[in-house]
Amino acid sequence: MSSADPVPNRPNRILMATDLSARCDRALDRAIQLSGQWQVPLLVVHAAPREAIGAWSAMETLASIRQRIGRELQGDVADADIHVEEGEPAEVILDVARREHCDLIVLGDTSELPGRRLLGNTVETLVRSSPTSVLVVKRRPRGAYRRVLVGTDLTPESRHGLDTAVALFPRAELTLLHALDIPYESLWLDPARRADLNRMEMATIEAFVVEARLPADLRSRMQLLVEHGHPESMLRRHAMEHDSDLTVIGAFRRGLAFHLLVGGTTRRIVQVAPNDVLVVRAPVQPDARRPAESGSA
Repeated sequence: MSSADPVPNRPNRILMATDLSARCDRALDRAIQLSGQWQVPLLVVHAAPREAIGAWSAMETLASIRQRIGRELQGDVADADIHVEEGEPAEVILDVARREHCDLIVLGDTSELPGRRLLGNTVETLVRSSPTSVLVVKRRPRGAYRRVLVGTDLTPESRHGLDTAVALFPRAELTLLHALDIPYESLWLDPARRADLNRMEMATIEAFVVEARLPADLRSRMQLLVEHGHPESMLRRHAMEHDSDLTVIGAFRRGLAFHLLVGGTTRRIVQVAPNDVLVVRAPVQPDARRPAESGSA
């Protein structure tokens, strides 16, 4: 990392979004755990769709929803700041995160639920367009993250993801995996060429780690892997085989063309990963600051 690069720090504030479903309990527990581990404030937000307010007004007002969330937090983080606002979930979450200067948004994964509830599409929207990092929680927390899998495509964005993983989880077992999808690999790669390619790929990822300027002790114990196949498939397989707690990937907002050709990989990784996924939003590079580039992961 050059001296001009921003050094990733721990979040100053965590925003946890809930639709009050049971699935969000896992995300709440993880947000509470991270808030305590990093000693940073926790905010909880719930968005009540405008069309539902009228139907709920006789039974559950915004104030009563706030009280319900407060009861769930009692004994864990009694001083958490609770926001219950009317509006579309993604819009409310982004507005509160921006207004309250939150550095990390924590969401529960609802992709396996019938109908996916309100938060299902919200996860996709935030992964695609949130200017801050997003943690999608799938597993019930069992303490701090112990085994962290970092995906890289050797871009500056993925290096920022690695730097952030190291800064946030310095005691975890870290694995850096670079996946290459080589068309018709078996047709043109004989054993000798495959061996040469493997050596070249390993040298490349080792150089990538050197450029990241990680602490020597961490670099010596970090596992480096190069796999051939679709990134989402390789990351999923490794996470399942090695019981990784968390997958970390770096991304930042780019234009529509990038999103259609490359950026969809981020969404697919979030969808198929069996563990929690942290999408680290890297700073926008100078050559990406153009009005036409509205934002895609």
